[in-house]
Parts: sequence; structure tokens; C-alpha cells
Amino acid sequence: MSEAIEQDAPPAGALLTKVPGRARPRAKAMEAFEEIAEAARRRYKKEFWFFFVPRAEYAYRWRIQLECGCVHEVFTNGKDDFPDANHWNAPVPDRTLLQGEVWCPNDHGEGDVVYRDIVEWLDSEVKEFPPDPEDCPYDEIDAETWAVMRRKDHHSHAFWRVRLACGHVYEHVVTDAGWKPEDGPKLVTEARAEEMRREWDDLWAADDHGEWPREGAERGHMRRMIEQRWPRPEPEQDCRTCRFAKRITGYQRIGWLMPRRDPKKAVAAQEEQERQKAEQRLKKIEAEAKQLRKKLGKADDD
Repeated sequence: MSEAIEQDAPPAGALLTKVPGRARPRAKAMEAFEEIAEAARRRYKKEFWFFFVPRAEYAYRWRIQLECGCVHEVFTNGKDDFPDANHWNAPVPDRTLLQGEVWCPNDHGEGDVVYRDIVEWLDSEVKEFPPDPEDCPYDEIDAETWAVMRRKDHHSHAFWRVRLACGHVYEHVVTDAGWKPEDGPKLVTEARAEEMRREWDDLWAADDHGEWPREGAERGHMRRMIEQRWPRPEPEQDCRTCRFAKRITGYQRIGWLMPRRDPKKAVAAQEEQERQKAEQRLKKIEAEAKQLRKKLGKADDD
């Protein structure tokens, strides 16, 4: 059976540590930040920029290490906004990451799929389809098989959003239009399940079909479905997010994206500026007084 991923979020700041490597130059970090801000400007109307477009003066830089070992740099809204306390965005629109997960774009050689049990049926949308074409549009299906599979009338299916045991949401579980979760899956007979088992074993044993489904998660999924009498809809799905969503295992501070002045130095600089202004004002008053004295002296002489 597929396994659930259950990890409690650590306390804020608990993952602070030394992260391998060095931070990128500030100029490169500023370029990356501007790309993020520009993407937000394109996504939202101008009247909402105040809420959704990040500002460089509030951006704090972090180096984070993921469970896959990769190290990336991210920005948060201030130095007390820890990376693992955030819900980060995925580059794929229909993928939702969990708190403390980051999408890792690096290739880890994880070509195999990951199956997770469905734990919650969220909502569905019914879509209408025209009759299937007479000629099979799929090269891998022969004409005889297509004649059996082909839907000759208009038909409809429900597309469900479901939550998987890992916590991720999967968007495309297809069922009959009138099906409800409380109905349970449809099953084939024991005899048909045994027949399917023999058919798949023969297919996998053939040299020209021995790689599909390939050994590993996909073939294991097929075996589980046969053992459960080929349930429809399937109780587990390929989680396309799990292959790229990696949990943060540690993070290190870099600092503010834009340099900030030391508060004590800032106060001292302010005091020095005020002192200079006072001196300039005093000199101006003394010069005016000197001019007045000259005028008074001249008046006395006259």
C-alpha cells in the first residue's frame, strides 16, 4: 500500500544551521527578486500590487537546504519570517505545496512515479464529450480493441479534485458523471481479476512489452489494483507533486536584500546632521547681528 507522509512542523527557527556553499552576489539576488516582483505585477491588477507585489526593502535573504541535498536561495518578508513557516508556490499552476516544502527543479534521476492513497474527495466538475471517432487516434491500440472501447454516443465524465495521503491535491480523477464517493469503487469479479493477472504476467514476460509498466512503482500499482479486483475509480493516484516537492531541512541567514544602517549609527548621524544645521543657523544669526551693529554704529556717528 502507498504510505502517508506525516511530519509535524518544527518550532519557528528550529532549523537554523550552517548551510554548505556561499551566497550569490547581491546584484544577482536583486535580479532574481525583480523577476519575482515583475511576475506578481503581471499576475495582479495594479490596484492589488500593494498587497501582492513584494518590496525589496522588506525582503530578507536565506539559503535553504532541502531533503534532496540541494541548496537554494529564497526571500521572506523580514528576518523573523522563517522559510519553513511559508507556503511556497509551485511553477506548475495546479500543484499545491505544503508548508515547509519547496519545488526543487534539479534532476535527481527520479523517473519513477509515486502513488498515494486518496484520503478526501474535495469537489468535481462534469464535462461533456462527443462520440469517439471511428478511426482510433492512438497508435498503440489496434482496430479490434478500439472497436470495443469506442464510445459511439455523447457521454460525460466527472473530474474530481482529491487530497492524497501525502497532503497534496490531485486534480484529475475521472469517474462516471453520477458517481459519488459514498458509492464506493466498482469491482470486477474474482474470476476476471485472476484472468487479468494472467494476462499482465504474460504481457510483462514478453520481450517486446517487458518495460511497460516498468518495474517499480507503476508495475506495483498495477499489481495492487488487480489484487483489489480492479477498482474504479482507483483508490490511489500518481502524485505528480511528490517528485519535485522537497521539505526544508535547514536554513541559514544571509541578510537583508537592501543594506540597512545600524540603528546606533543612524541615531548618531541624525544628531550630527541636526548639530550641523544648528551651527549653520547660529552663524547666520551672528552674521545678521554683526550687520545690525554696524548699522547702529553708523547711526550714532551721524
